[in-house]
Parts: sequence; structure tokens; C-alpha cells
Amino acid sequence: MKTAGVLQYSVMLRAALVPLAVLLAALPARAQDYPPELPPLALLQAAIDGAPEVRAAQALREGGEAERRQLVAGPHEWTVNADYGRRRARDAGATERTAEWEVAIQRPLRLPGKADLDRRLGDLRDAAAELSLADARHETARAVLAAWYDWLREQTAAGVLQAQAGSAAREAAAVSRRSELGDASRLDAMQAAAAAAQASAAARLAEGRAAATAASLRQRYPELVLPDRPLLADPPTPGAELEGLVATALAHDHGLLLARSVADRAHVDSLRAAAERRPDPTFGVRYGRERDSAEHVVGAYVSIPLGGEYRSAAADVARAGAAASAEQARAAERRLAAELRARHEMVIASHAHWRLAEDSATRLAEAADRLALAQRLGEAPLAEVLFARRQALDAALQASAARIDALAEQANLRLAAHRLWEGDGDGDHGE
Repeated sequence: MKTAGVLQYSVMLRAALVPLAVLLAALPARAQDYPPELPPLALLQAAIDGAPEVRAAQALREGGEAERRQLVAGPHEWTVNADYGRRRARDAGATERTAEWEVAIQRPLRLPGKADLDRRLGDLRDAAAELSLADARHETARAVLAAWYDWLREQTAAGVLQAQAGSAAREAAAVSRRSELGDASRLDAMQAAAAAAQASAAARLAEGRAAATAASLRQRYPELVLPDRPLLADPPTPGAELEGLVATALAHDHGLLLARSVADRAHVDSLRAAAERRPDPTFGVRYGRERDSAEHVVGAYVSIPLGGEYRSAAADVARAGAAASAEQARAAERRLAAELRARHEMVIASHAHWRLAEDSATRLAEAADRLALAQRLGEAPLAEVLFARRQALDAALQASAARIDALAEQANLRLAAHRLWEGDGDGDHGE
């Protein structure tokens, strides 16, 4: 046969990508940042916002606003006390019975410094809830991309194996016909039929894996629509903008911003605990009547708790927690910087790997075609042709997987830098 199954698949794929390349060339530069192999952006954002993790973070976001109002209002409330009694007094042998009652209202008063710290804590917790929502959206977007590229990987592998199975079936039919005409041995026909059956079985298994991955993707993200034939463009060549993406991702990572927010909140918590060593005073007023209202009593009072070792220890605990949170934020920054640097190197390496794998697949497919031609001319045994076909198939599968890996690495780096689609940024919808 003049063209191997892997070459047929490659030609079909490139032919399908020609109109896509023309369309992308006509779009604005920023629109091209969104990879064409991903689902439509509206569906991706719907899948992100519909995820239970994001909805839970949205609920907690509303709780963060309520917590801010709670801290601004303070924990102290008015308390009303009422007291009623009957007095019995004996004077010169006579017994006098009178009614007495008293009403008091009191409230602890938060010291001004504590109120300011509580307002700062409220703002920080509200901001942390907002960051948690953004982080949940970002992590969900990463999960959607991972699941989508897993499906693409299985789908493209199934396409390669289906093309190879069709090619092997046609080749087996041709060898069988030649065997009937006496131009090929019966052993060749048996070997060709066995190779065709093996290719068919591998294609069926790959179809099953692709179907299982698709079912899992649909179940997790029902908002997504899976195309019958996904279009895969060539991974863009990494350029100088990668360094900028790494720096942007480090500056805007929600997880890191959240860790820093936790450290800031712990610092203010420690200041608040230190301020609590000065207890809040309680002020109150009271009014009462004694001796059947013959006497009226009006008064005011103040009570001040005397702080002890408990408050001092609580301040020390909060101060130690603040120091630990600050170090954890630094550790998170180092860890993220290492991950982003590794991802930067993986983008470059995966692109180079795809180029080499694609070149190897093309050369091995051409070699298998030449060997098949030589076999038809009686210059090579069929066993060598079948071995060359297997090598070409393995190379085509590696090239297919390398293409998806290269696309996924670039998409994930752009997602981390909030440059995957136009308008993607802090607080944007879907991010």
C-alpha cells in the first residue's frame, strides 16, 4: 500500500486543520490565546461555575461578608436585669412589709483600639473569602482542563488505532487475494490476517478507553459538549513570553495570595489578642423603688475584669500562630515558584518532544511504506513489513500523546498566569 494508516490519519488531520488555521489567522491576537482544542469558552465557564466546589466557595463567600459585619458590630450586647423583693422589718414591736424592685441595663464597651482591629479583621476575612472563591474557580478550571486533555489523549489515540486497523484490514485482504492467485504464500496471508485482527482488537480497546473517559467527563461536567472529531492544531512554538507568564502567574496565584491573606489575618489576630489583655469595662445604669415606692434609687456602675495569666497566654499563642502563618506563606511562595519554573521547562521540553516524535513517526511510516512496496515486489518478507508497521504505529501513538501533552502544558501555564482567554483575570467570571 502506498500510504500507511498513520500517514492517512496525519493527512486527514492536517487537511481538517487548514480552515481552522485560516480562521485563527483572521482573529485578533488576544483571541488566539484561547486554545482551539478546548470547549467553547461559554461552556467552560458554565462548567466551572456549576461545579460543587465553586458553589460551596460561593456560599462561604457570602458567609465571609456576614462575618465581616459580625466583627464590625462586635460581640457585646445590652443586658437587662430585673429584681423584685419584699422587705419585712420589725420596729418597736410592729412589723412593716414593703415591696421593692430594681431594673438595670448594662453593656460592655469595646475599647476603641479593639474596634479598629476588629474592622481590619472583618475586611481581611471578607477578602479571604473572595480569594477562596477565586481559588476554587481556578482549581476547578485546572481540573476541567486535565479531564479534557485526558479525553483528547484517548480520543486521538483511538483515531490513530482505528486508522491503523483499517489499513491492516485492507492489507490483509490484499495479501489474501495474492495468496489465492499464487503470488503470496499462505503463511503470509495468515500473518497479515493475524496482524489485522490484532490491530482491530487494539482499536476496539482504545475506543472503549475513549468512551470511558468521555463518560467520566460528561458526568463530572455536564455543561460541556464533546465534539465528535476534535480539531488539534500544532502546539505553538514557545517564545520569550513564557518568562512573563511565569512572573505573572507567581504574582496572581490565588493560592499564594490566600496564604498571604491568612498570614495577614493571623498577624492582626495576634494584635487583637494582645489588646484583649486590657479587658473591656462594663457600664450600666439602674433604677429602683423601695419601701412601697417611698424611696427612689437611681445609680450608675462600672465593672472592670482584672486580666490574668489566661489572657497573657492567649496573646502568646496568637503571636506564635502569626509567626507560623508568615513562614507558611513564604514556604508556599517558594513551592509555587518551583512549580512554575518546572512548568516553564516542561512547556519547552514537551514542545521539543512533540517535534521529535512527529518527525520520528513520519520517517518510520515512510520506511514502512517503502518496505511494503518492496514486499509486494518480492524483495522483502512480510514479517519485516509487519514489524515496521508496529514500529510506525508505536511512533504515531507517541507523537499523538506528545501533541496533547505539549498543548496541555501550554494551556496550564496560561491558565496559571490568567492569560488563557481574553479578560481572564482576578475576580473575572469563571476565574
